[in-house]
Amino acid sequence: ATATEEEFSQGLTDRFCQLAITPADRNFFGPASSFALVSDALAIKERYLGFPTILEQPKRSAYWEILPWEQEVYEQPTHYVYPEGDLIAALVELYFTNVHPTFPVLHRPSFEKSVTERLYLRDPKFGSVLLVVLGVASRYSDDPRVFVDGKSTLSSGWKFISQVPIVQKYFDSTIYEVQFFCLMTLYSLGTSVPQASWMYLGLGIRFLHQRGEHRRKREAAEFENMLWNRAFWSFFALDRMVCAFSGRPAAIHIEDYDVEPPLEVDDEYWEHGFTQPLGKPALLSFFVSFVRLAAILGDALRRVYASKKSRSIMGWTSKDWEQVTVAELDSTMNDFLDSIPSHLRWDPDRANPFFDQSAVLYMTYYYIQITTHRPYIHKPTAWSAPSLSICTSAARSVLNIADIWMNRLHRLPFALIQNPVFVSAIILVLNLFGSKRAGLPIDKNNKDLVQVGKALDILRFSSCRWQPAGRLWEMLRELQSLDDPLSLTLASWNAPNSASDAGVPEPDMVFGGTFRHSTGNPDPFDTQHAHLPLAPGTSIEQLLADTAVGTAANGWSTSGQVNGVFDDEIMSMWMSVPTDLM
Repeated sequence: ATATEEEFSQGLTDRFCQLAITPADRNFFGPASSFALVSDALAIKERYLGFPTILEQPKRSAYWEILPWEQEVYEQPTHYVYPEGDLIAALVELYFTNVHPTFPVLHRPSFEKSVTERLYLRDPKFGSVLLVVLGVASRYSDDPRVFVDGKSTLSSGWKFISQVPIVQKYFDSTIYEVQFFCLMTLYSLGTSVPQASWMYLGLGIRFLHQRGEHRRKREAAEFENMLWNRAFWSFFALDRMVCAFSGRPAAIHIEDYDVEPPLEVDDEYWEHGFTQPLGKPALLSFFVSFVRLAAILGDALRRVYASKKSRSIMGWTSKDWEQVTVAELDSTMNDFLDSIPSHLRWDPDRANPFFDQSAVLYMTYYYIQITTHRPYIHKPTAWSAPSLSICTSAARSVLNIADIWMNRLHRLPFALIQNPVFVSAIILVLNLFGSKRAGLPIDKNNKDLVQVGKALDILRFSSCRWQPAGRLWEMLRELQSLDDPLSLTLASWNAPNSASDAGVPEPDMVFGGTFRHSTGNPDPFDTQHAHLPLAPGTSIEQLLADTAVGTAANGWSTSGQVNGVFDDEIMSMWMSVPTDLM
């Protein structure tokens, strides 16, 4: 938007805030709003009268105040029950240790200060945020007080989450309300109804729009503005990842926002002029990079998976449009890889929390590669082979990194990593099917088969706290057993026998036990397994000519003879396998 448009929208919002129902309301009005016409009329009136017009609150309160019977419902007192102080402190610490480094929607110092001052006893809005924080953190705790019955790990945090209203009767666009919906989205992804995350995601985004947080601010960096900025970008990243998970359209479109990028300044320096000390790597560098990845993912979803109508409207109809699009996306991905800060570059020996952040960042990177190239594998074109090679290499890298991460941290994976692990395993299973159809031998030491075993282990490990992970485990286990079952021996667990014990290990087994260590962890960035480079200007045909596809070097299964190996039946399975269970 131009400066004039920004000033107009800001002025319109400021003027009509005088007519808000409550003093705290601050609703955004854009140029298309009906109030824009009223504002124009007022401006003409002011020029005619020769003095400014002040909008005063009208006297007919029946039309400008919340009606008494509505007020009774809106102001019904909450009766939240909080756990003991020691459990609150322990769970808040778990949240900021395990969640905050890769999902910094909160500001740690101010949040912890509010908890210490027991603001939750005076402000139910903050209390609802605290309860959801406790719920999310409970998935990383073995304290029996976080379970509904003291032992069912799938119920982690439910006693806190169940207290907050599923749908509010009155919506107030405060920062607490927005943080609440953001964290509810995160928690819901691990429940038996993960589709609820879609609803919370949408509500939170509408709150941001209501406040105008999708538009650039005129003010310099201020504490509250930075909280809203962080909330916007958290929803932005969630929107892209959940849309890729569900195959649904994004709610935040690139043409609708012009927000300042998130500040690369850690929480403790907000009180020091928002300045990161020179030479000190910022934890928030991850978030800035993750948001950039989410933007690339959104672009890929919008262009690669566009409907025929969208392609027609956008002019994406030329003969080589798909080829050019994929080349551009690959070039953007390569540029992103080159721009990753040094303290976030992949190193399996890197110290935490940067190791944790790096693993999530690179797994997401390779997942986006798969998302970009998957639609072209089944097409009888010259670039189906390089797309297949890129997908299989990316899948191996995702599972290598996830395995290293699990072996080091023995911790529940980040919620948004479940789907990349699942999709990567599906690709390798279908790759194995293709090799079997080509008559190639597959033994139990086949590297792709071992990788699928890693994925099953990771999903089974996660299924004690994330119910959808148990579903993904069963689907993957069933899929790899189709058509003359592939011999796959799980290193840690056997298949669950019933719904009652499906993926619900005892807490000490999950968080106190030892995750299976694989025999050797190949570097996901060595020349044999790295993604195929595609420099700007490189054509798909050139890439194909330079790609050695169809070899079985180093034990990797052959997968490149697309027309011969991936027949119609295999490709039908490839394209029909769901990427989510929502």
